[in-house]
This record gives sequence, C-alpha cells and structure tokens, in this order.
Amino acid sequence: MPLTLRDHLKRDGWLPLTSFHAHRAIAERLDVIRNNPTTPLEPSVEALKKLIEDDTDLYMGFTQMFKEAGRASLVPDYVQMIDLINDIILHPPIFRDPRGGAPGLSFNNILSAVIVTPSGFTAFINDALNAALQKILSDWCTYLSTPDSAKQSVTTKEWLSNESIFVLSQYLKGFDPANPTTDAFKKAFVPKGDELKDHWGFQSWNAFFARSFIDIEYYRPLPSPPDVNDIISPADSRIYGIATNVSATDTFWLKGHRYSLKHLLNGDKGGTRHEAYIGGTVYQAYLLPSDYHRWAMPFSGSIKEIVPISGTYFALSNALVDPAQPDEFASLVEGLPYLSTVSARKIAIIQADNDKIGEVCFIPVGLQEISSVEFTAPVEKHLDKGEELGMFQYGGSTVCMVFGPNVNIKWAVSQMEHVLTRTTKIATVY
Repeated sequence: MPLTLRDHLKRDGWLPLTSFHAHRAIAERLDVIRNNPTTPLEPSVEALKKLIEDDTDLYMGFTQMFKEAGRASLVPDYVQMIDLINDIILHPPIFRDPRGGAPGLSFNNILSAVIVTPSGFTAFINDALNAALQKILSDWCTYLSTPDSAKQSVTTKEWLSNESIFVLSQYLKGFDPANPTTDAFKKAFVPKGDELKDHWGFQSWNAFFARSFIDIEYYRPLPSPPDVNDIISPADSRIYGIATNVSATDTFWLKGHRYSLKHLLNGDKGGTRHEAYIGGTVYQAYLLPSDYHRWAMPFSGSIKEIVPISGTYFALSNALVDPAQPDEFASLVEGLPYLSTVSARKIAIIQADNDKIGEVCFIPVGLQEISSVEFTAPVEKHLDKGEELGMFQYGGSTVCMVFGPNVNIKWAVSQMEHVLTRTTKIATVY
C-alpha cells in the first residue's frame, strides 16, 4: 500500500509519530518552567501577553480556545502558553530524532490543539496578534544567529550527535545508512580542521542550519548535458503537488489542493499581479528538516522584483481539520496551498532568459515559526541556472513556482517524489 502524505510527513519529521511524542516535549518544558518560576518574560513576549489581556476580542478568544480544545491540549490556558513561548525563544531548537518525534516544532506542539478550534481560527487571523508574533519570531531568529545559540545546541550532545548527523546525512554522497558515520557530513560541510574547533566551526545555530556545501558542484551537480529548456529543482524537497489551469479565485481554505492566484500573489491588499498567471500552473514542494535549506535558480534569468507580503503565522482553516484526528496539525497534510496563501512570505518575480518559460513567480514560504526567508541574490543581477537564490533559517518550509498559461510544460517528476536542488530536472518546456 503506497504511503499517504500524512505518512510521509511523519517519516520526514514534520509531524510527531504519535500525540505522545508531542505531549512529552511540552511536559518536559513545563516541568522546567515550574522549577524556575522567576524567569522574566522577554519584552516581545510581555507585549504579546499585554495585547491578549488588553484586547477584548483576543482575551475572549484565547480564554475560550483552550476550553474548546479540552484534553487535546496539554497546555491548559494562555498563561502557560505565554510561559512556554518565552521558554522557547530563550533557547535554540533541540534535536529530536524523527523516529521519536518531530524535531524543533515546538510552537506547533504548543498551539496545534488550539488553532484548530473556532476561537483559535478567529484569534490567529488578527492583524495585531500577528504583528506581535512576528516580533517574537524575529527576536528568536536574531538569537539563533548568536554564538550562545551554537554553545547551547551545536554540540556533540545535540545537533552534532551521531543520531543527528546520521539524519542530516541521508541525501549526501558517500553516506551509507547501513554503516553510518559522520564522515559524509564533515566532508560536505565542515572545512578541514574545523571539526577540531568548538561546534565544528559553526558560529551560531542559523549558521549550522543554513550551512552551505563546501563543493556544491560535487554534491548537487547540474544535469548533463545542459538544456536551456530544462527546469531544475530550486530546492531539496518533497513534491507536494502540481496544479494546472489555476483560477483567479478558488476555495483555498478547503481540502483539495486548490490555489487562488489573486490571494496567493497579492495577499489581502488587492492588486493585479495575478492576472498574467490565470490558467497557468503552480508547482509546490516542501522541505524536510534534513534537507539543504538554500535555494537555487531553476533556470537562467534575472530577478525583476522581490515583493514582501504580510500575513499570518499560525492561522489554520477549520475546514482543513480531520475530525478523526483533530489534535494532529492537519494544515501540514491538507493545507500547504492555504498556508502559502495566508502566511507571511516573499515573492520573487523572475524573468527567464528562455522565452518559453517567460516570467515566473518564485515564492519561498517560511511556515509557522520559521520567520526568516532571506534572498541572497540581488534584484536585476543576471543569474545562471543553479546559482544561489536564497535560504531559509530554521525549520521545514515550502517553495512554490507559478508559471503563466502559455508555458507548455512536460513534468519529469511526480507527487511525493523527493528531489535535489540543482541536480533534479523537474520539467522541460516545449
């Protein structure tokens, strides 16, 4: 029997194998907090608490959502939610073997049971709340770029442990899962001599997570022979889906992998950017925690513009919730089109050299607590196929590409296939 999308998400480390694993992570941190009751709230977390308690609608929503979640939520109320969020941003993510639970999805573990409630949905689409959450996530990302974040987590007891390195090496040349060692990882990412330094030379958690290959031409070679009509994968990822003849508007908040171009490309501010893509094609893939988190140009061309779009961070459409598994983070199973449409994101408008490809929207989305989407390639500079575009900092994420209606595409990949940045040819235009 073929694996379902939910099966893949559990295997890939996006979802805990069972609710026990998610609850265990929360219980462990609550015990620590109870034993350290004098830890002050960080300013951004204090601001979130004040916002919730000063805003009548948010106070009602956050009080009610925990009641609606009932026993599905190990967190009993918003007060302990605040304490847990404060605890999270004071520390880097901990390593959890995907065989024993999703690594680093701490915000998701806290919120997954309440955001699927009616009150949770209403609260988490609030603009003021999302501004407060953005500040918290930005502060955390800043911390994850400090030496202290490496000191706490990029160690042989955590992310440099054999168990972690084995998980992170599964798509590396030279790694043998039947006889695993750390050699393949060190050869790929650790300059000679740095393995003797503290943290193998990584200066921060983000430097470790968004690490770059020492020799990307060896580990992610371009397809040979080169063909200007070929499109390569922009990222290590598993393919979520390919949608054709996409509509200007559609019910993206329902199950069925629907895309609504007007909302995906313009956000909720209006505009006409979507009109050139009506009837076109959307390609979407999601990154695994173990994937390489830098993206490459899928074809030669130039970035014309990079457009930031504000959005939500933890909002989940109630229509995506599986009644049989209401405590699962169902949005990760059925809701990637939804999350890509409502989440804070950036859109790169890329003009391909090849007229058969034309203008394409490239959309990296840092899902949920992943607050940093960073383009490293400048606007207007010409980039060859395979050159670096940018990176995600911390966590699983997703990338979309939107092609116009006149682009004739023959796909070389299928849903649920795992592809490698630069190396995998995903399509040919004709």
